[in-house]
Amino acid sequence: MQSLLPKRHRRLLIILALVVAAAVLFPSEQNSPNASQRQTIDLSAKANNKLTLDPLTEMTSAKTEPSLANIQQREKQPQLNTTTEPKPANSEVNGSQIKQATLKPELVDATSTTLQPLKISEAAKPAESAEAEPIATKISEQLSDSDALGTLESLKQGGELHLGVRYPLALSIPLSEMPSEPEHFYTLKRQTVKSGDSMALIFSRVGLSARTLYNIDQLGGEAKKLRTVHPGDTLDFYLDDQDRLVKLNYPQSKFETLVIERDQQQKFTARIDTQELEVRTSFAQGTISSSFWNAGISAGLGQGQIMALAAVFGWDIDFALDIRKNDSFMVLFEEHYIDGQYAGNGDIIAAEFINQGDIFRAVRHDDGNYYTPEGRPMRKAFLRAPVNFKYISSSFNPRRLHPVTGKVRAHNGIDYAAKVGTPILAAGDGRVTKSGYSKYNGNYVFIQHSSAYMTKYLHLQKRYVKTGQRVKQGKTIGTLGATGRVTGPHLHYEFLVHGVHKNPRTVKLPTSTPLKGEKKQRFMPIAKARIEQLDNTKRVLLAMN
Repeated sequence: MQSLLPKRHRRLLIILALVVAAAVLFPSEQNSPNASQRQTIDLSAKANNKLTLDPLTEMTSAKTEPSLANIQQREKQPQLNTTTEPKPANSEVNGSQIKQATLKPELVDATSTTLQPLKISEAAKPAESAEAEPIATKISEQLSDSDALGTLESLKQGGELHLGVRYPLALSIPLSEMPSEPEHFYTLKRQTVKSGDSMALIFSRVGLSARTLYNIDQLGGEAKKLRTVHPGDTLDFYLDDQDRLVKLNYPQSKFETLVIERDQQQKFTARIDTQELEVRTSFAQGTISSSFWNAGISAGLGQGQIMALAAVFGWDIDFALDIRKNDSFMVLFEEHYIDGQYAGNGDIIAAEFINQGDIFRAVRHDDGNYYTPEGRPMRKAFLRAPVNFKYISSSFNPRRLHPVTGKVRAHNGIDYAAKVGTPILAAGDGRVTKSGYSKYNGNYVFIQHSSAYMTKYLHLQKRYVKTGQRVKQGKTIGTLGATGRVTGPHLHYEFLVHGVHKNPRTVKLPTSTPLKGEKKQRFMPIAKARIEQLDNTKRVLLAMN
């Protein structure tokens, strides 16, 4: 044999034989457990009356969890005897058999400082002796912040985490560095405007200088509202610890307030603070038994609403002389609320008035004017009555007697009996042709409205217009009196068409131009919806009666 193989080959053959012998005598720890090793798992139900197939089950049921240091120590000591009797080396499960799992991003709870448990399939669970003490019974050690940061950094680089170990997540939450504002305390001084007060006097009472008032007055704009304060108004002054004005509040209405405020540059600014309004729709209806005014009060309308309703239909109905018993009305109107609290009434949005069998309807357009449901303006060239109905004392007297003769006759006009000083209004736009005094007419005013129409106003107490002056419809031209040939205070009113006397209560008056084009297209859906509201409300009220 030695003669057949060269010396070099014989040396290689000896080395190979030694390697094989070493492999047989000292098996590698990386080899899979053989059949005898698998048999070390106790499959009987003698111990604790349970079948232990998965050592990780005991690990998770323990009160504590193994830390990274525990597992690393276990890996360094692959043969751990759990009893006082020596066990074969092959009966132990070495640390390399515990498989490691790569942490997936979706398994991290961003709001927690711990990692969620990983789910491991049955094939990935390691086998361990039932008699071995679970690793989870050892005290878990917490990683420091530096170790946690290092672990997260290793994860970013593809590192692995050990199963059953809690890893703290270091969260660095910087504290707010916003500087805390110092507390300021102000003194409130409320002033109620008295008769004869001026802003200079009010500022002096509060202890503010005239210079402060001058600086505010120079702001102009909204600040000019301070020039027109009225008795009963309230002003709230907020002063700092040096008695300097910081803020001034002047309520303009229930939902608007003028605010004068000192800014960081020690300069004053003016603005209007407006509270958000909630607009609701309400309704009222009434039937006249004694007077329109009393019927409106009984229906829950305010004085302003009653006058507004009369103004809507004032071009078609003489509320001083034309109202009769059993006339009726219905009104849809706005109510304003601030923070759920009632803050007053708004505009009339639709109304119906039935006068002596004639039905009049009006709808408010978004331009603020009222129109019939067909789009014709309620406003006419002339008012039916030149005197406000609320000043007329008598009602439901269609056969008025002449104040002098005591007879019932037209005597070329209508008489309105009221108190001396009652305002008399121009029935329409025009030019004053005469303003004077005579023995029979007393103080009088004649107004030419066009080449066809003229109105006359007699027995005035005072005259507020002069000959040649132009006037607008509704302007006060004088006050009711008892001058001239009269037995008591009243207004004698005449309406002439081409020089012929006509009954002002029945004469057909010229109308304004109706809505056309885009304005009418925008109005018609509004009118339809409002009229439907009126009709539906009437049906509901009838059903309730």
